[in-house]
Amino acid sequence: MTTPRPVMPLALSSSDASLPYLSLGMVASYLRAYGQGELTSAYDVQPVRLAGIPGHRLVDLYQGMRQEDAPVVLLSSYVWNHELNMQATRRIRSECPDALIIVGGPEIPKWEGESEAFLEANPAVDVAVLGEGEVACAEVLKALAAGGELAAVAGLVYRDSQGIHRTADRDRVKDLDSLPSPYLLGEFDAWISDVSTATLETNRGCPYGCTYCDWGSATLQKVSRFSLDRVSAEVEYLAQKKMEAIFIADANFGMLEQDIAIAEALVACRQRYGYPQRLYTNFAKNGGRRLMSVISILNKGGLLPTGIIALQTTDKPTLEAIQRDNIRTASYEKMMSFFNAERIPMASDIMIGLPGQTVDSLEEDLQFCFDWKVSANGNYTSMMPNAPMAEKQYRQEFAIAVDADNMIASTSTFSADELGYMRRMYLTYLLMVRMALLKYVLYYLQMDHGVQALTFLRRWMDHMTTGDERYPLSLRVYLDIIVPASERGHWPQVTWGEEGKFLYDALDEFYAEIAGFTREAFGLELAQGELDAIFAVQCAVNPSTSARYPIRLSLTHDVAAYFEQLLPQPTLRRDDFSVQPLSTYGAGDFVAGDESTRVDSIAMQAILGHSDEGWELPSPLRFH
Repeated sequence: MTTPRPVMPLALSSSDASLPYLSLGMVASYLRAYGQGELTSAYDVQPVRLAGIPGHRLVDLYQGMRQEDAPVVLLSSYVWNHELNMQATRRIRSECPDALIIVGGPEIPKWEGESEAFLEANPAVDVAVLGEGEVACAEVLKALAAGGELAAVAGLVYRDSQGIHRTADRDRVKDLDSLPSPYLLGEFDAWISDVSTATLETNRGCPYGCTYCDWGSATLQKVSRFSLDRVSAEVEYLAQKKMEAIFIADANFGMLEQDIAIAEALVACRQRYGYPQRLYTNFAKNGGRRLMSVISILNKGGLLPTGIIALQTTDKPTLEAIQRDNIRTASYEKMMSFFNAERIPMASDIMIGLPGQTVDSLEEDLQFCFDWKVSANGNYTSMMPNAPMAEKQYRQEFAIAVDADNMIASTSTFSADELGYMRRMYLTYLLMVRMALLKYVLYYLQMDHGVQALTFLRRWMDHMTTGDERYPLSLRVYLDIIVPASERGHWPQVTWGEEGKFLYDALDEFYAEIAGFTREAFGLELAQGELDAIFAVQCAVNPSTSARYPIRLSLTHDVAAYFEQLLPQPTLRRDDFSVQPLSTYGAGDFVAGDESTRVDSIAMQAILGHSDEGWELPSPLRFH
């Protein structure tokens, strides 16, 4: 009797928050179930194996490969683990020359010519699956077991002794419940407690065709869904396994009616088990009743501290260039008004480096978020291999150039230098607004004196490039924090160690510089009593290792009452919103932090994601 050939699904990553184990578990579970088990006589489909995270060393994986007899190795490639996977294919080939290596996932290019080039560049890969992998992998194994060719298996690029071949496109799976759940079958039981984040699918497909997005490659495709009973059972399983965070990997969570019930199931599990503690997802683009209900349920249930609006940009030419102009800005404004009324803090993704974008349009996007009290979460634009943006004709139309990391470097609407400026603009916004270094000063200047926040920040940036030594702290902030941060990484973030004390131990001096700059750049002679009150509040809401909390201030003007007039307003852009100036407010008290507040270090690692929790201290002013 022939020994079944081992099939080894390998989930490789350097972070337990981005392990691609669900995709591989879906494939493994389907392989066992395919044709009522017809593959099991020829293959031993092993459980998904982790490697690359603590407790699951890559070296142990490679050493174990030497004992395997011609295994079929399955890998799933995403942007965060693709290079690791490609390194692994070379090492596996050297340890186990008879292995058959099959690679799938969104990092495998689907465009004709580019898929073949991928196989040429990675000679250790035997088969690349384009699109959904469950049925394709089963049909590959069935064909090989029968001694047949792979030409009849749709959705592949593969190599044989005759060269590299492409097969016909594969149709999507219509009945998603025909794919067994690896969670409910116990596929991951042996190690699920070793990871902190789980991925959950509730549907597949996207009705939009945004050119920068991998989902956009299937423009206007119908959305298929997993049943509510199945998803609810998977949520229950993950909660019982004490999963800290769940990422719902849908393109538009909150678009379907069943998403409301899924949100309720997540909150109910958190109440019963204490898990999950946090939810991450891609929310629906066109906000409506369902999405607002979902976000409200998740926020009140403690799973989502911030309401997410999938804005990306408000600029009409850019929206047209990225084929997102069918998503109405008015629907976002409706959502933001709802969240404001519900007192749910708001955040939105803003992309930096989109075709059609300019320096001025990014400024307007950030100003839009400032006016609507939305925390803008910046993202640099990458060239995803299967996004419509990666198609040759589109790249030529918009003169898209990318850097060595496949990040957008320039387009027909902005140069490389202008992209650098846009990065610095967003990082300045990140430090001054999201991290609240100048947040309330900026609102005061705009509300009382008509100086728009982004106009102020751009003029400050531009002046710092002159090297004016009358502003030494501002110069150091710009040259030592903003500029270096703009030149590194795939993600916009500002970081510092304990040397951050140069600023946070001298905030009074920094704000004195800001007062001087405001006077010089805008010709504003601000009343000293107003400045003293606003700057005192700004100091208080920023962390300090020398302060004792809570901080209690007696101010010449009641800044908390002044900002209360902003809280019920969804936006500063309303024509009927009249501001009562700070000068009309009498004395008042202010409190920042509480008895539990403790600042042991001024080091800043990064603010990533949509929530601004963890840096600006709690106070009556805070709305995101």
